[in-house]
Amino acid sequence: MTSKPLPSLIAVIDVGTHKTASLLGQIIDGKARMLSFSERRTDGVVKGTVTDLEKLTQCVHEVVNDIERGSGRAVEQIYLSLSGPAAEGERVKGFVAVPAHDGKVTAKDVTEAIQSAKRLEPPAGRTTILYMRQPTMLDNRPVSNPVGMAGKRLEVNFWRVTMEEGNMRMRVGMVNGMSIKVRDFILASHAAACATASDADKQGVLVIDMGAGTTDWILYYKEHILCAGSIPVGGEHLTNDLSVALRISRETAEDLKLRFGSAMHRENDVNQTIWKDGDKGVGDQQFNRGTITQVLSLRYQETIEFVRKDVLRRLEAIFPGHAVKLDQNMIPSGVILTGGSASLADAAEAVQVVMGLSARVGIPNFENESLRKPEYAGVVGLMTAAITDAPPPVRRPRGFLAQLKEIFRL
Repeated sequence: MTSKPLPSLIAVIDVGTHKTASLLGQIIDGKARMLSFSERRTDGVVKGTVTDLEKLTQCVHEVVNDIERGSGRAVEQIYLSLSGPAAEGERVKGFVAVPAHDGKVTAKDVTEAIQSAKRLEPPAGRTTILYMRQPTMLDNRPVSNPVGMAGKRLEVNFWRVTMEEGNMRMRVGMVNGMSIKVRDFILASHAAACATASDADKQGVLVIDMGAGTTDWILYYKEHILCAGSIPVGGEHLTNDLSVALRISRETAEDLKLRFGSAMHRENDVNQTIWKDGDKGVGDQQFNRGTITQVLSLRYQETIEFVRKDVLRRLEAIFPGHAVKLDQNMIPSGVILTGGSASLADAAEAVQVVMGLSARVGIPNFENESLRKPEYAGVVGLMTAAITDAPPPVRRPRGFLAQLKEIFRL
């Protein structure tokens, strides 16, 4: 990707079902030095869908105010995460028959192929938010840079992310209400991968970002994004299941999940008795750990199975008529698990059982030790992705429609 000018400051906001996190960094030699960080409980979002705009707007305004106070700097533009069922992805292609007599591809041919792909209209009522580059094909062979190579048919591919127009307007307006510009949207699963996956991993890796209300995933192959998706199931569903099964409050269920839960159920769990408070006194509650791990492991592994099926569905749409397998040949680096629910005990083992692939919990590589946890992969990765993929500064054109057009220009 061509190097583009960066602002001296980059602010990012990761809006999740459970928490909203914001990070402000100063760019020094292409790296971010953290100036301030804020985290607030999210209100107004259920399963990745906005249900109360006023509450969510208040939450976003609070985290922005926090990082401004913490740094003593004013935020003028931000990057927003994009996740959940509102963001829908699909593969789009652009074709060019190489016109040169010697069959050599020119930069003009590549530009025309790109324009051909981007001329494809999104579904009615939806707006294109992102184009994420996929492998370029020359005569059905993947090439990194086709310019100067000989061939007859050039194909350029993108993973296009769209959003319902009203939903997109709402998100932009939520930020503009603070007199702050939305510089760009970044896919949340891509952000999580930027924080936890190396370039070597991206030769073939599946990143699963399991949050509270949704589980987002993204698949990389030969360093390119092959496809991505989201399912409306996450850590809150584990808590709800445990609450119902044990007939306890959600707060107690969440506490038991974090302290005694596991994504794997083992035979000796049924022989363990646990106490909520630990003092075995009056009012303390007694539970069987086997029941806890059985309830949680069933839901956790079911969620991973949903992801596996969703990945295969996407791949079958991309490669119709071909047998697609999620195996070591296609995904040699296995699965990287991030998000708050990645911290559940034995999570990586459960993923290995369901996916049949190696798996590990992804820890963000970041200067601040307090953010080196899987639940912060999203906000840390947003900063990394913003530095890597930053577009030119957004100008403020007159008129709302003109502003939206400017924000999403490609």
